[in-house]
Amino acid sequence: MMRFTFNNEELQYFSEFHKFWEAHHKEILNAGIDIKQAQLAAHALSNATRKYGREIFRVTSNKTSHEIMTTAKNKKQKPVASWLDYDFFTEERKAIKSLTVIVRTAGCQWRNCTICGYWQEAADVTQADILAQLEDSLKTSPDEEFILKIFTSGSFLDDREIASETRREIAKMVKRRKEIKKLIVETRAEYVNAEKIEDLKAVENLELAIGLETADDFIRSKYINKGFSFEDYRKAAKITRDYGATVKTYLLLKPPFISEKKAIEDVITSAELVSGYSSTISLNLCNVQKYTLLEDLWRRGYYPPPWLWSAVDAIKEIARQNVVVISDPVGAGHKRGPHNCGKCDQRIIEAIKKFNITQDLSVLEHLDEIDCECREVWHALIKYDDFLFCSQTFFKKKV
Repeated sequence: MMRFTFNNEELQYFSEFHKFWEAHHKEILNAGIDIKQAQLAAHALSNATRKYGREIFRVTSNKTSHEIMTTAKNKKQKPVASWLDYDFFTEERKAIKSLTVIVRTAGCQWRNCTICGYWQEAADVTQADILAQLEDSLKTSPDEEFILKIFTSGSFLDDREIASETRREIAKMVKRRKEIKKLIVETRAEYVNAEKIEDLKAVENLELAIGLETADDFIRSKYINKGFSFEDYRKAAKITRDYGATVKTYLLLKPPFISEKKAIEDVITSAELVSGYSSTISLNLCNVQKYTLLEDLWRRGYYPPPWLWSAVDAIKEIARQNVVVISDPVGAGHKRGPHNCGKCDQRIIEAIKKFNITQDLSVLEHLDEIDCECREVWHALIKYDDFLFCSQTFFKKKV
């Protein structure tokens, strides 16, 4: 029998597992796989993760199972994230503070978009947990006027995520806090109706943010797999505006399967088509999220994230349409996010952020002064797009 020394103490086994392994390793290594049992185990682990979060897998010798479950339970009453920043207050054409809260909910029901992995933040929470998350985040809210943004990684108007009664309670919370000048929530188009907006009637300045991504139905349907049409968006925007609320429209720069030049042209054209419905256009620069089709394409070398030069070009053209346009460069400067060569990235990122809160086009125009060789590479890519990509989507539309 083998013996081991640990901390000057002679031991026969390192652990109970070591003892078990010595006795049973042959049958373990030669074990067959019971598919049904494996499926049951996978299902149980999936449900446990959704209910208690990943904390249940972080077992240490210093934590009891009761402590772990308590931590997981408390986690349900904490948001995924929250932070303070500045946003452009469109109604008064000025920058004010903002509080963004990513609320932990059951998550997006659709879960089929090729570019989105936010549904992985879903959890088995109660409506009381959701209100507790918001109350927790508001403890750090500014003393002066600010914009409150409540995002769920899904749809605020989906009753499965946020119940009608909860929406009404949130509206009351917002009304009680006089410092909150505006409430922005996200939703898919299909959940927008007068009854659900009525839940938020106590909010003075309400804005619904809708992820249209593109006005091109073919790109949205085939390449993004969004699950609703431009007409669905148009109807939702009309209902929202008729009720006295405003619409923020999300457009996506460079979904999969289209070239850099086509991506720029698509968001500019889309902005023209949605500007009549939108108080703000938010240009989202595509980034590669985990466990998505886009990630698989990226790993295989079939998808490069957009250039930051493309983002600057698109923002400037949209801004010239006399519409408020903002862009949060998530993941910018990293390999999974929008980037250039790495040398000029940070200056461009800071310029975009400054433009967001000033809407001063000269901030972006000053970037023409940057003398970086990667800009010539980008220019060549755009110039020879016809040769490289035929300036078309990779799959032709059916007429």
